[in-house]
Amino acid sequence: MPHPTPVQIAYGSATVISLTFVSLLLLPAAAGPAVVLIATLALIAGAWVAVAAPGRRQASEGREPGAAGPAAGPARPVGTARRPGAHV
Repeated sequence: MPHPTPVQIAYGSATVISLTFVSLLLLPAAAGPAVVLIATLALIAGAWVAVAAPGRRQASEGREPGAAGPAAGPARPVGTARRPGAHV
């Protein structure tokens, strides 16, 4: 499993802090169990945002759509076929 990037950590942390702060502002007289529930939900949301944030890309994902890769081979005119055993 790859390690999270600094951007993913920042997005997740900002989500946890902001959701906790806003939730506690909306419920200023929250009891103990409510605070635990708010913190738990904020941590779950922060983890989800960190996973969904853009991270490292695989080498194949970095190419533009439609770009020919090394396995595509040279382009041939339409209607021409390779003969079996022919050298290119």
